[in-house]
Amino acid sequence: MRNPFSSKDVSESMRRRVELAVAVSQERLLNTHVEHALRLIQLVGDQVPFENALSIYTRLLRLSDDEARVITTRALAALGEQAARSDVWPELVTEEPEDVTPDTGTANGRRSFIRSMRQRLRGRVKDELRRMVELAAARTEVALLDTHVENALSFVDMLGHDLQSSEAVELYLEALEVRDSVAEVTYYLALARLADEQLPRRALPRAEPATAEARKRARISPAAEV
Repeated sequence: MRNPFSSKDVSESMRRRVELAVAVSQERLLNTHVEHALRLIQLVGDQVPFENALSIYTRLLRLSDDEARVITTRALAALGEQAARSDVWPELVTEEPEDVTPDTGTANGRRSFIRSMRQRLRGRVKDELRRMVELAAARTEVALLDTHVENALSFVDMLGHDLQSSEAVELYLEALEVRDSVAEVTYYLALARLADEQLPRRALPRAEPATAEARKRARISPAAEV
C-alpha cells in the first residue's frame, strides 16, 4: 500500500481516519475476492481441482504474489470450514496444473481488457470451460469495481470535513494503488453517485404540443418555398 501522506501536510486525526478507512477498504476488497474465488471453484469444480481453480483465479485477476497468498489462504480456510461441517474433504491433486492463463506481459505493459482476457484464457482448455471462466472473471471485475466505488464513497463520508469529494476519491485511489484503467472508472462512478445524491433536481420545462399549423410549417422545406 502506498503512503498517501508522503507529500501532504495532514493532521494526526485525519491520518488515523485515513488509516482506518484504508484497513476497512482492504478488508472489503479481500472479502469480494474470496467470495468470487469460491464461486469460481464451485462453478468449475467438476472439471478443475479446487487448487488449480484458485491458481486460475489469481492469474486472471492479475494479483500480486502477496495478494494471491492472502486470498488463497482465506479461500482455503473457507473451504476447510465447509468441509468440516459436511465431513466431505476435497482431494488435492499432485500434478502440475495446466496453464490456462499464460503471461500477457508486453513491452509497454498495456493491452485492451478483452484482448488481455482472451490471451489469459488461451490454451488447451475446453470451449465450455473457457466460456465459464471468462464470464466469471468479467463478473468478478465488475464486483471489484463496485467495491472500489463503495470504498471511495466511504472515504468521502469519513473525510468530507477535510477534503473535497474529488480529493477524497483521489486519496482512496492513491492509497489503494488502484490500477489506472480501474481508477478512472471508479473516480467517475463515485462522483456520479454523489451528483445523484447532492445536486438539486429541477424539472425540465415541459414542451407544449405543436399545433397543426406549426407541424405543417415544419414539414415545408426551404427548397419548396423557392
